[in-house]
This record gives sequence, C-alpha cells and structure tokens, in this order.
Amino acid sequence: MEANVPYEELIPLAHTVQSDRKLREDNETIRREFTANVSHELKTPLTSISGYAELIENGMAKQEDIPTFGHRIHKEAQRMITLVSDILQLSELDGMSKQQENSPTADFVPVDLGVLVKDVATNMTVNARKAYITLQYKVQPVTVRGSHDLLTELVTNLCDNAIRYNRPGGHVELSCGTNADGCPYFCVEDNGIGIPQDSQSRVFERFYRVDKSRSKATGGTGLGLAIVKHIAVLHGARIDLESTVGTGTTIRIIFP
Repeated sequence: MEANVPYEELIPLAHTVQSDRKLREDNETIRREFTANVSHELKTPLTSISGYAELIENGMAKQEDIPTFGHRIHKEAQRMITLVSDILQLSELDGMSKQQENSPTADFVPVDLGVLVKDVATNMTVNARKAYITLQYKVQPVTVRGSHDLLTELVTNLCDNAIRYNRPGGHVELSCGTNADGCPYFCVEDNGIGIPQDSQSRVFERFYRVDKSRSKATGGTGLGLAIVKHIAVLHGARIDLESTVGTGTTIRIIFP
C-alpha cells in the first residue's frame, strides 16, 4: 500500500481510510446476511400460518382437522413472537455495547448470582418436566457487578438451551461460585446430544444451528446463544465451552 502513497506523511492517513472502508464493507455484509436470515426465518412460519388459515377460511379443512390446524397456526405464531423478541433483544444489546464504549459498567450494580440462579431454576422447572429432564442447581454465595435483567436473560437462555437439546431422561445442572483464580462463574452442564467439534466455534453466531431440523422442531430461533455472547461481553466475561457428541455440554461464564 505504501508504494501507492505519494507522500510518506500520508501513509498513516491512508491506513486509517483503508481500515474504515474495510469496517464499513464488513458491516454492510453482516447487515445483508442478517436481513436475509431474518427474512427466511419469518417467511417459513408465515407460509405455514397462511396455508392453514386459507384452508379453514375456504372451508376446505375437515371439521376434525380444524383443531389441529389451529394448534399449528398458534405454534408458528409463537415461534414468530420468540424470533421477533430475540431480534429486538439483540438490537438493544448492540446499542448498549456502543454506549458502554464511553462509560463501561456505569449502570451495573451488585448482583447476587446464587439467588439469581435459584430463581431461574425455579422458573424453568416446568419446561424441564415437560421435556422429561431433571433440572438441579448447586450454588455458592457469590456477587458480581452487572445488570440483573441481562444476567437473568443469560442464565435463562443457557438453561433453556440445555433443556431443548437434551433427551428424555436427561439432566441439567446449574451452578455458580468462585473458581481457583478467585473469579466468579456461572456454569450449566447437561448430558444431552453434545456439539460437534467443528461447530463449537460457531454456536454463538447469529442464526447458526448445529441441527436445523431439531432446532425447528423445538422452536429454537438460532439467536439464544448470540444473546448470551453479547451479554457476557458487556460484563467483561469469558465463555468456556466443552462438549462431546453423545455425552453432553458444559458452558462456563467466567466473570472478571
């Protein structure tokens, strides 16, 4: 690049311009991919809803099939609501990330992680029972500085994911405490289907799914772990993932 710059003094400026251009191009690519993914994810349930509604409206559905069609319409509508909620959550987190570049952790308060984990486990018990999963928790007193609402979202998403991608008769354990380095942590461990090695570096990407058919069947949006990553970054936390296919997955959020 230096060979194309006539004056040596302009080289730093040229580097800055090139970096800025690359950043804009990358952002535009991300925007296009995100828009395409959202359009696809919304089109699928909308097509189902439209099809079943048309059959009922035109009197083409048998009387005994109407409750089934109504159930499917409701299920697809709930899927859309979840997707839109996750998209709005990501948009809000993106905005918070930009704000915290200037004033990081300004609005954070002490959060009792042990109490928070107990509350999430209690709230998720019904979901676990419906999936025939045993949900347990093991907590030690530990406090972190952060947003109570966002940390609740993080723990809930990880717990929901562990239940969703498990098998009947499986178990999920939530835990928190302080590790050997004195850092607070939250951990979710399951004995579910596991994540292939070549997918482990991508599971926190938006709309990435290891098993698309299973994700669709269980109502996953492909955004839950992306939200987890955003929240962890906002709190300066590190994510450690260990997983073996057929054995299970352990995810730890380690706070500073």
